[in-house]
Amino acid sequence: MMSRILTLMLVLMFLIEALPVVAHDGVHIDIDRITREIKQSKDPGPLYLLRARLCRVHGRPELGLQDLQMARGCGIEPFAEKLQRALCLRDLSRFRQALKLLDELAIAPGNSSLDVFSERSALRESLGDIDGAIIDLARVQAVVPDLEKTLRLGMLYEKRKAPGIAASLYRKIIEKSGDSVLLSISLIRAETDSGHHDEALALVDVKLQSAALKAPWLQRKAEILSAAGREAEAESVLKEALEDLDTIFKRRPVPIHRVTRARILRQLGRLDEARSELEIVLQQAPGYETARRELDLVRELQEEEKQEDQKP
Repeated sequence: MMSRILTLMLVLMFLIEALPVVAHDGVHIDIDRITREIKQSKDPGPLYLLRARLCRVHGRPELGLQDLQMARGCGIEPFAEKLQRALCLRDLSRFRQALKLLDELAIAPGNSSLDVFSERSALRESLGDIDGAIIDLARVQAVVPDLEKTLRLGMLYEKRKAPGIAASLYRKIIEKSGDSVLLSISLIRAETDSGHHDEALALVDVKLQSAALKAPWLQRKAEILSAAGREAEAESVLKEALEDLDTIFKRRPVPIHRVTRARILRQLGRLDEARSELEIVLQQAPGYETARRELDLVRELQEEEKQEDQKP
């Protein structure tokens, strides 16, 4: 009897000890590979840290926290472990705990990791601290001024109701690194929001000169004219955009063209036609979020029209 009890205890101890490894089975093939390496390693700390990051990336941050606890027990470098722990907590929606860790890392002696400030910027934004998000991201963007960070920093300035600063940032990067469609669209939007309608129109006209498909740029031009109070001109440009799009649309009605067409129809007040286009798109591509957002807007406008018609 004692022999059986001892055997069961040894089996149970083995299972408990092995749990942090086998609990990750099936999450992802890369995680399975690292799990096998952990079993064979005499220094598994870095592997636990790597597996924690992969678990978080593949949507299992709770398993990542388990691995980070194991990594700490193996004497892993504290800074890297703490950063991954903050990101796991963030992905578990434990935002305040995550922010506390990132704050500690930001003031850690010798910290030169831009990742800390980049991640803290995103977290601060999600918590509504736009000023803090700008401070952190501006610090990163000054060192690594790539397109993604520039666009995000510009959007933060726009959220802060400072489109003029955003426009200056976009222009500076265009002059330094060259133009891109995303930068041009962002600059046009920021100039429009700043009330610099002539500057925005000039930017659109430059794009129209070389555009194979003019409809999207004409649609933006109409938005600027409308923002400037030039409604008759805006309507004329929208009709021109619809004619340009229909030339291509009849040959190849791809979803992105249907969405553009629906947006133009919505701006012309032809809501039923816009809705029909968007419903076709979502039948073909149910995950097309831009089409879904546009459809929601069209439905809201239709409901407003209905309520107006019902008023005595």
